[in-house]
Amino acid sequence: MGYFEDRVKRKMGLLPPLPTKKERKPLKKQSDKKKNEIKEQRSSGGDSELDLFFERMRKKMVGTCQCGCGQASQKKDDTFYRNCICHIFPKRIFKSIATNDYNWVERTFWKGCHSNMDNKSMDLWVNFADWEDIKEKFYQLSPLLTNEERATKFYTHLEKLVYLKK
Repeated sequence: MGYFEDRVKRKMGLLPPLPTKKERKPLKKQSDKKKNEIKEQRSSGGDSELDLFFERMRKKMVGTCQCGCGQASQKKDDTFYRNCICHIFPKRIFKSIATNDYNWVERTFWKGCHSNMDNKSMDLWVNFADWEDIKEKFYQLSPLLTNEERATKFYTHLEKLVYLKK
């Protein structure tokens, strides 16, 4: 039987329709890799290095945003205190200093100061009340970076700002 004969018979109901849709399979809520990671972390019983970093920095927090807005930070909030610890050098790019005690400043999360530091132009950092502290931390952290990290656009731009605005 040819294609057209087959098509006519299907339209007349003499043959069952062709399957056109695939069966829907529900998506996994977590990948197998992520499940294994969580299982390993629970079985080891220890906190990750980043968790320990956030706990150490929480003890150093003062409870107010240091950018100059004067808003309260979420230091006492067990759920959101991590959001107030803003990395100067982003931890996803600068892995060598992601958990260094100098690589952070306190920013309020609810009023958007943390987001402003992450998402706005770095040129605005010079207007922060704690710019001098950021520069001091830059001086402490820059020798610890790898050559690949120093070659990033983020580092070179921050370096120019630090050395131009003395």
